Amino acid sequence: MFASANCDNTYSSVSYVLSHTKKSMSSNNFEHQKYYATRALEALEKTQKLAKTCGCEPAMEAIFDGLDNLEKAIEQDDWDMGRHYTKKALENTQDVINQLDLFTQNNQDEINDSDSFPVETSPEATALQLELEKIKQKQLQLAEEQKKLLQRRKTIEDEIATIASY
Repeated sequence: MFASANCDNTYSSVSYVLSHTKKSMSSNNFEHQKYYATRALEALEKTQKLAKTCGCEPAMEAIFDGLDNLEKAIEQDDWDMGRHYTKKALENTQDVINQLDLFTQNNQDEINDSDSFPVETSPEATALQLELEKIKQKQLQLAEEQKKLLQRRKTIEDEIATIASY
């Protein structure tokens, strides 16, 4: 449960990175581009700490690459090069989100497959076992809903990216 809560915090943080990176990409002013890239960098540094606490090691490489690309975007004196590195950071951010999706889904599957609880025959144990089964069913239902919402979010992000590219 603790890792799941930390992964939720990591998701929240990386969503800020995504938002600020997209704002940097859509900026038509060099100063705004740098400003939003700086905000994205700060949020990604926070995301890095949170990803470590939730244990999502697969996301770390994309986070490191994103940090590097955002730093390069901020350092640029040329608007086009700043956009180039910001675009790379946007791809890194989307990769972080994908890695978190896979990580949390795999952990959810492990929780659902876990049968490490002893079976007792007392009425209290039976009631607890029934409650546990209800919780497992709810977890499965929520995992499915989460999967649908993540697919919906990806669709919306793609639509926004398409609109922003016009």
